[in-house]
Amino acid sequence: MRTRRPLAATALSALALCALTACGPDHEKGAAAPSAPAAPSAAAPAPTGTPLADLPVADVVAGSRAAGAALTGLTLTVSVPGHRDGPFNGTFAEDGAGACTGRFTVRDKGSAELLRSGGRAWIRPDKDYLAVALPDAPAAAAGKWLPVEGGVPDYTSFCDLGVRMARQVGLDTDGSPGRDLAKAGTEQINGAAAVVVTMTDRDGTPVRYAVAAQGEPRLLAAESGSGATTVRLGDFDRPVQAAPPAEDQVFRR
Repeated sequence: MRTRRPLAATALSALALCALTACGPDHEKGAAAPSAPAAPSAAAPAPTGTPLADLPVADVVAGSRAAGAALTGLTLTVSVPGHRDGPFNGTFAEDGAGACTGRFTVRDKGSAELLRSGGRAWIRPDKDYLAVALPDAPAAAAGKWLPVEGGVPDYTSFCDLGVRMARQVGLDTDGSPGRDLAKAGTEQINGAAAVVVTMTDRDGTPVRYAVAAQGEPRLLAAESGSGATTVRLGDFDRPVQAAPPAEDQVFRR
């Protein structure tokens, strides 16, 4: 079947979301999640009682990466308001073992669900999104799970995105420290206090992180391109329920 370039993949590349995550262009599509990159060595623990906001920025991001390396799962929410095909929004639950469930919408283009379990992936588009992503597919495929294979668009980069982000705070795509790394005050993310860290990636795009100021210094939010792409993380360590779809719910060509 004829396919269009995945809108989700376009959102990642065109708006530099991968600059936040160290995801590479050679990410193997349709495969199980890769082994997580080794977390960079964290700085020595701060003296007991030292507020995160008072630590050097290098310690803030190193501590956040260490907290990310210990995560077993999370929920990722992505918003790309200026996407060229229409505002894009998605929410994905994922874990470090590769299990993933999620749903995304593109305004005026429809929506789709994503599922990955046991190294296999499926997408379930509604009729509007089916017409966008697989214009030659029969109408009967709408609302059915389509195996990610044989030309079916691959959106599984989202299934690794949140975990990768949490483990790469303050780093550029090649693993080197971001340029102009600095603290930029504090803010509230869903009622939680966060330390704001800013940097510039190697393409000159500004990146902004919000790291939890209390408890584990986990990444709570990130922004690339002054709001072009925004991401929020939550539901830390919550198990992901991702079972393969029932056979009668899978569309076979």
